[in-house]
Amino acid sequence: MNSENIHYTIPEKGTRITRKDGKLIIPENPIIPFIEGDGIGSDIWYATEMVVNAAVKKAFNGKRKI
Repeated sequence: MNSENIHYTIPEKGTRITRKDGKLIIPENPIIPFIEGDGIGSDIWYATEMVVNAAVKKAFNGKRKI
C-alpha cells in the first residue's frame, strides 16, 4: 500500500487482508475500508460502527477487531 496517498490514511492498528494460494488470509485485526458519507447517510456511520464492532466482539469472543 502506498502510505503517501492523499485520499486515505492507513490505520496504525490493523493488518491487511492478503491472499495466498488463491485463499484469503484474514488476520485477527483486518483493515476494512469504508467511505463515510457515501450516499446512505453519513449520520448512520456512528451507529453502524458500534453495531459491527459489537457483532465481531461477540462472534469471536473478543479475539478479533476490525
